[in-house]
Amino acid sequence: MAEQGTDDRLLLRFLARLGQAELAAGNAVALVERDLGQVAKRNGRPNTTIFALPTVLIVQSEEGQEHRVQLTPGPYRVGELRFDQMEGVLEIAREARAGRISPADGLRKLDAVWKMKHRYGDAGFVLGYLLATIGIALILRPTWTGLGYVAALGLACALMLVAVRRQPAWNAVMPVVAAFLLSSAVALLHRFGVKEPALQLLIPPLIIFLPGSTLTVAVVELAFANIVSGASRFVSGFIQLILLAFGILGGFKAFGGGMAADPGDPQRMAPWLAWCGVLVFALGLHLFKSSRRRSLPWMVATMVMAFAGQSVSGMFLDGSSTAFFGAAVMAVTALVIEYRLKGPPAIVSIIPAFWLLAPGSFGLVSVATMAAGSLDAAGSILELLFILTAIATGTLIGAFVYSALLHVRRSAWWREPFARGGVREGDRGEGTL
Repeated sequence: MAEQGTDDRLLLRFLARLGQAELAAGNAVALVERDLGQVAKRNGRPNTTIFALPTVLIVQSEEGQEHRVQLTPGPYRVGELRFDQMEGVLEIAREARAGRISPADGLRKLDAVWKMKHRYGDAGFVLGYLLATIGIALILRPTWTGLGYVAALGLACALMLVAVRRQPAWNAVMPVVAAFLLSSAVALLHRFGVKEPALQLLIPPLIIFLPGSTLTVAVVELAFANIVSGASRFVSGFIQLILLAFGILGGFKAFGGGMAADPGDPQRMAPWLAWCGVLVFALGLHLFKSSRRRSLPWMVATMVMAFAGQSVSGMFLDGSSTAFFGAAVMAVTALVIEYRLKGPPAIVSIIPAFWLLAPGSFGLVSVATMAAGSLDAAGSILELLFILTAIATGTLIGAFVYSALLHVRRSAWWREPFARGGVREGDRGEGTL
C-alpha cells in the first residue's frame, strides 16, 4: 500500500507540473484538461479529476483523499516560455499521453525544459528581434525611409529587452516603458519634419508585445463555454493593449507631437515585398524565440499559408472575413504538420502566424484611437471584436475540418502515402487543437 500511495503522489505531482507548464505555454484550458486526463488514464487512474484555469490547476485523485493545487507563475516571475521550451513541454505531454515516459522521467524532463538556455545567446536575441521588426514593416509596406526608422526603433527596443531579459520582474512594465520611449522618439522625429504615420512606425517594433494569440485563445475558450478562463484571458489581453496605448499616447503627450495620419505616399514599397516580409519575420522569430532549427521550415509553411489564405480571400471579400479564411488555412496546415508530417506541436507553428492575422496590431490601433478621442473609436473596437471572432472561428473550423477529413482515423485515402511519417501511436484519439 505504501508503494501504491507513493506512485499516486508521484503521478499527481507530475500531472500538476505538466499542467502548470502547458498553461505557461499558453495552451487552452480544455486542452490541458484533456492531456492530463489522458495521462492519468494511461497510468491507471482514469477517474482523476482535473480542473484548470489560466493561472490555477487543481488535480485530485479518484478517491478524493489526495489532491494537488498548482499555481502557474506569471511571466513577471519566471519569464515567458520560448518556442523551444514550449515545444519541449508539449512533446513531454505527447509522450506521456502515449505512455512512453513514466511520471518520474516526465518530471526530470520538465525540470530540464525550465533550465534550457537561449540557443543563440544575446546576439541572436537582438538580431532576431530586429529581423522580426523589419519583417512586419515589410508586410505593412512603409516607404524606404520609414523602413530605416522602423529598423532603428526595433534595434533600440531589442537592446532594452536584452538588458532586462534575465530579470523577469521587468516583464510587467516593459510594454509601457518600451511604448513610451519609442513613441517619444517618433514624436521627436515628427517635430523635426518626419511625415511617416506614427503607428506604422510603432507597430513593427512593438509587435512582440501585442496579445494576438491571447485574445484569440480567449475567444476560443468562450466559444467552448470556458467562461472563467476565456474572460480572464480576454481581460488580460485587452489590458495589455491598453498599457501599450497608454505608453504610446504618453510619449506623444510628453513631447508635444501628434499622430500623423497616413499621407498615402505613392513611394510605398511594392506589394510583393510583403511576402518577403513573412519570410524575414519567420526567421526573426526563430532567432528571437529560440525555436529549434527543424521547426523553422514548418513555422514558415504555416505563416505563408495563413498569409496566403488571408490575401487570396481579400481579393473577393473585405473586412474580418479575410482573417477567418487565413485562420482556417493556418489551423489545417499546423495540424497536418504535427500529426501527419512529424513536425512540431501545432501551437508552436500557429502562434507566429497569429501576428500576421492582425488582431494584435489592429487592436492597438483601435485602443490608441479610442484613447486619443477619435469619433471612429467605437467602430474600431467593434471591428476588432469581429476580427477576433473571425480568427477564433476560423481556427476552430480548421481544426474540425482536419479532424473530420484529414486525420489518420478518418482519411484512409491518404494513409498509405504517409504511412512511414504519419501519425504516432498515442495520437490516434486526437486531431484537434
